[in-house]
Formats: sequence, structure tokens, C-alpha cells
Amino acid sequence: MASAGPPPPERNLSLPGPSRPKPKKTLRSLSYEVKYKIIQELEKRTRQVDLARQHGVNESTIRTIKKDAAKIKEHMKITKSTGTSMIKYFHNQVLLKTEKLLVSYLVRQARRNMAVDTRSVKEYARELYAAVSRKMGITEPKPFNASSGWLQRFTMRNKITNINIGGEEASADRVAAREFPPFLPEIMEEGQYTDDQVFNMDESGLFWKKLPSKTFVERITVLFTTNASGTCKLKLSVIHTARKPHAYKSMDMTKLNVHWLTAHNAWTFSTLSLSWFDDCFVPDVKKFCEQQNVPFKILLLLDNAPGYSPLLLDCHPNVKVVFLPPNTTSILQPMDQELICNVKAAFSTKKFKPLNDYTNTREELRNLSDTTTDSKSEDDEDQQLAEQQVLLKQFWRIFNIKKAVDFLVEAWDQLSVATVRHAWRHVLQGIPAVRQSQSVTGEVQTVAVAVDLAREAAQSVTAASFSETTNDDILEVIRDPDVTTAEMVDDDDVSEEAGGASSQEEHRLAHSNVRGAIECIEKVKLLLSDDPDTNRYEIFTTQLLQTMEPYFKVYHDNINTSHQQSITEFFARNPPQPAQASDSDRGRDSEDDFEGFVREALTSVDDSDGDSPEGQ
Repeated sequence: MASAGPPPPERNLSLPGPSRPKPKKTLRSLSYEVKYKIIQELEKRTRQVDLARQHGVNESTIRTIKKDAAKIKEHMKITKSTGTSMIKYFHNQVLLKTEKLLVSYLVRQARRNMAVDTRSVKEYARELYAAVSRKMGITEPKPFNASSGWLQRFTMRNKITNINIGGEEASADRVAAREFPPFLPEIMEEGQYTDDQVFNMDESGLFWKKLPSKTFVERITVLFTTNASGTCKLKLSVIHTARKPHAYKSMDMTKLNVHWLTAHNAWTFSTLSLSWFDDCFVPDVKKFCEQQNVPFKILLLLDNAPGYSPLLLDCHPNVKVVFLPPNTTSILQPMDQELICNVKAAFSTKKFKPLNDYTNTREELRNLSDTTTDSKSEDDEDQQLAEQQVLLKQFWRIFNIKKAVDFLVEAWDQLSVATVRHAWRHVLQGIPAVRQSQSVTGEVQTVAVAVDLAREAAQSVTAASFSETTNDDILEVIRDPDVTTAEMVDDDDVSEEAGGASSQEEHRLAHSNVRGAIECIEKVKLLLSDDPDTNRYEIFTTQLLQTMEPYFKVYHDNINTSHQQSITEFFARNPPQPAQASDSDRGRDSEDDFEGFVREALTSVDDSDGDSPEGQ
């Protein structure tokens, strides 16, 4: 029997030397801002391998970024337009677009002094998310429930601190509305004001080309002002986006039948409250007092909209400004009671009459129609309806802002004294008789009658669908309603189409304006630095700086862009020359020459004007 022999040696599978743990692979995620910069470098033909080495990622990551360049650019465009801090990892483009539109909606509500509650914001956000999904052609978007956690993060991310989002249903404050009328007689008695000297102003949007059940075409904001006696209806003030529209090209804008004010966005009056007060209200009221031999001593009631400047409280020694309690506009404010609706309804009536005349003109129809027989076939009737639609479009092309303003002024002038006095009845409860003007006889123009007249005028228009106009359709046109989600999406599309490359160049925010705003902030901090309540001062400055953060970023980006352009321009004018000497004795001189060249380039950048960027 053969011997078994020695057993085989054990196989050592370990590598020689001390054992070392296997290094973990580090995953690096790039923000959208970094990805956008990489795309810019790729467009400059920078090599992908160099970019991968610079950012510490695989070359395949750079290729993926290049493939998704369009999506990344769209994300940056939307994020930049919201004015919020950069969102690092946000892949739901529908939600990003929704949040942008929701910010615009909440800002509009705040400017209109409309309270919003948590429930309504969540519901509006869900409707907006669905509308955006449909607009983007996404049939199955990612689920979005508008949870309380999302709403909290949304408000923090967008720094929404001045918008009232409460837990209860937003509604008019009826308690404050009951307490204010007894308070007003005390003010009038103390200041010896008569109802000739008590005024109220309110703003309202007007879609001056809007038809029943149709999307609006263009909007203006109109400021309506009357006194309590109804003896003074001040000249209307109109806020438009253009300083001088084409319809007024041959006219002096200071001699119109309205005060013409200009704002980048015709939705809001907030930036113009002081200029309206100084240039429109005070001169007009002073002239009225002189004509009526009334002392120039005025009490002006305004709603509690956040857009009004607090400086109005002591802007003029002869004008006392009193703000109505918050959320009481629909109950107390005279202009909001019935006057504005009356004027808008009368404006609609005046607008429909020439529309009917134009679409029903036999001469116009004869020029467009080839049918001259007396008997009309079904095809002839269809042709006539088509011709009327053509005439309808032609009418809207010639119906310009000047004609709309003229109709509005006519409607305002026709408002009766009795109607004005009737609208003030809630505010003037308890006013002594000696403070009131004599009773006015005459019929009060009710909103119901004005709406009926507008409906009848609309039904008389021969174009299709006008005959079916209802009172609800008219009310939809004349009211200042909540902006629907569909209108928000459509309005955003219109603004993006109008805000193309050339338009953005024309409407850039000037760098000097941004710098001036920052200087004003520094002055504000300095003026209030002596506040003995240090806690109050610290809270204020912290919130102020947080609010200005988007503009700080704009300022820094402008500076960086300016310096980069200056360096690029310098090298373009003074291209560096290759060194002429190669020996070691001249090597040091070449280094000195290069250092001097760079020093000169940087000096030229520092000497450049900081206000050179045109804007962001």
C-alpha cells in the first residue's frame, strides 16, 4: 500500500504586505448652478476630460450634463425668474413652475389687500399644479398633495413673510367694521371736517378689452376718488405700462382727461402711492376747495393695502390720512360698495354700443359679402356669421386705450350725487347733521340696473354668442375677481413670449439702480442704529437683509460679469507675446514681465466703473 505523502500546502489568497481596507467610492452630486456653468464651458469648447478632472467626476457625468443641457437651462431660467435662492436638487419641473406662479398669485393677493388662508392656498396650488401639467403636456405628473410640510418649506424658501396665511378661513373682519363707524365721527369732530372734506380712494383693475366668457386682452389699473357729499369726483388716474401709448402719440400726456401714471406692471399701485398723492390728489383737492370756498383741510380714507407708503400719514400738513381696518374693504369702503361696479357696468354698455354698430353696418357687410339675393340659404347665413366675426376682430384692432379711457371718463362723469352719497352711508353712520351736506334728491343708480343695461347692450351685438350673454357674464367682466389658475398659466406664457431675448435686453434692471437700492438699505440701517430697543433693531435688520438677498446676488453677479469682461477685453487688446529669450539669465526677466502684464490687467479692471453693467 503506497504511503499518502505530505498534505498539500494551504493556498494563501491574501496579498503580501499589511492588509488595507478597500477605499469607499465617493459619490458627488452637482447642483444645477454648477451644471449650468459646465454647459457654458462646453459651449466654449472646453474638453470634457478637463471638466471632469476639474469637478472631480467621471467623464460620463459630463456627457450626461451635455445631453440634458436643454432641461438644465430651462430649470435655471425658471429658478432665476422666481427671485428665490438657488434650489440645488429639483427634478420636478411642473412643481417648480407651479411654485413660481403661486408666488406671483400670493403677491397679487397681498397687493389687493386680499387675505388668504392655508386651506385656500393649498387648494389653489393643487389646481395650479394640474393646470401647469396640462399646459406642459404631461398626462401623468408626479403626485402633489400640497401638504402642510410643503407649504411651510415653500413659504420659507420664497421668504414669504408679509402674506397672511392663517389657519382659519379668511373673511371680512365684521367686528372691526362695526367698531370703525363710531370712531370716524370722533375724528371728524376733532378736525372739524365736513363731508365735503372727507375723501375716499380705491384702485381697481379694468380689463378694457375683455368680453363675456373670454380671456382678457389687456388690463389697466384705475384710481377712483370721491368725497362723502358727492360734490367732488376727482379726475381719474390710470396706471398703464407705457408712458405714451401709440393712441396718444400726438397728445400732451399732462393734458389728458385722466392722470396718466406708468408702472412696469399695471396690476399694482404700490410703487406710485406717493407720486399719486403729491401730483394728483393734493392739487385736485386744493383746486376743489378754492372753487367751493371750502377750507383746504382734508380727511382721506384708504384701505389697509400693504402697498400704500406709510409716509402718507404725514405727507402733507393739510391732509390727514386714515387707514380702514384690515379686511373690511368689502363692508366699509365707499368706492368698493357700488360705485366702481356702477362705473364698470356703464363702461361696458358704452363699449358694446359701437361694437354693435360696427358689426351690424350694412355697408361693411356688403363689402365683404358676395351674396346679393334676398333669400338667404344656410350657407349664406354661415357666411354672414363668419363675416361678422371678421368685423368683430377688426373692431378690436381699432378699439384702442384712448377710446377705452374716454368711455371710462364718460361713465365716471355720469355717476350721480345720490349714488355717491348712498355708497358712503355705512361709513358716515352717526355723523352730526351740521357736518353733512343738505340731503340730495334723485335716483340712486343701482348695480343691478347698470348690469341689466350692459347685458342688453351685449345681447344687441349681432356677432355669434353675444345674444346668450347673462348678468353673470357681465359681473364676471366688471368685477376684480380672483385670478384663475388657467389665467395665471396663460398670463405667464404671454409674459414669456413678450420677454424674449430682445425684450429682456430692453427691460434689464440697471446695475446703478441695484447699487442705489443697496446704498439706501445701508442708510436705513444707519438711521435706525440708535434704537434703544436693540432686539427690535436686530430683528428688523435681519429680515431686511434676507428680503434684499436676491438683489445682493444680482449685484454680485453684475460685478463678477463686469470684471470678467474687463479682463477678456484687456487680453483682446493686449495679447501676451511669447518670451524672446530662452537662456536662464533672461528667464527671471520673462517672469517679471508676465507678472507686470497681469498686474496691469488687474489694475485696468479695478479702475473700471462699477456701474458699467447694464443690469441683470
